Amino acid sequence: MQPRAPVEPTDSAEARPNTHDGVYQSIRERILSMVNTIEEPVHLREEDVAQELSVSRTPVREALKRLGQEGLLSLQPRRGAVLMPVTHKEYTDWLKLRAELESFTASEAALNASKRDVDHLRSIFAPFNESNLSERADEYAAANVAFHADLMRLANNVVLEKIWKSFGHGQMLRFKTIQRLNRAHDSLREHLDIIDAINARDAELASQLAKSHVLGLLGQVNKSR
Repeated sequence: MQPRAPVEPTDSAEARPNTHDGVYQSIRERILSMVNTIEEPVHLREEDVAQELSVSRTPVREALKRLGQEGLLSLQPRRGAVLMPVTHKEYTDWLKLRAELESFTASEAALNASKRDVDHLRSIFAPFNESNLSERADEYAAANVAFHADLMRLANNVVLEKIWKSFGHGQMLRFKTIQRLNRAHDSLREHLDIIDAINARDAELASQLAKSHVLGLLGQVNKSR
């Protein structure tokens, strides 16, 4: 029997999404958190999700369809919405593609970023240093996600942003590569080097550093198997 997503009734009216977009955002957040833990397909039943969010089934149906179009779940005939676990191959395939996307993104960011943008990128990593990274690995992982999302924004490319929104780090969080591979120290240095290149408006260097950053991760992921 297909596993089902857990239903947790919402007690507070304030916590209930009151727009179609709010329903979509709530379901999307739940899906991304579930991907961290599932090991087998999970069937998302409209009625269960609607009950959990205390809304009608119509906005839930629309949200699941939208999430299916984005690739975050699978819409299957007579089975509805199914959330699939991410495989190792899917993850490494994504890293190969991401190396090219990040290379382009960093290059564009170097051409587009203002001083305020660069200051903001630096502020993301300001709380971290070589001595506290190990104990703040989870916080650093979240900062890592924010950094790459901001680079995508600075690239100012609508199609790229759609691709990143559908895949990005979201579906791959369950691999916890930064924590599992103890990559935080290397990652921090690489990120700061990319920011320096963007600050210098050196698009070519920023591109090279960003690509090397992802390919380095890919190499470590493959060695860890």
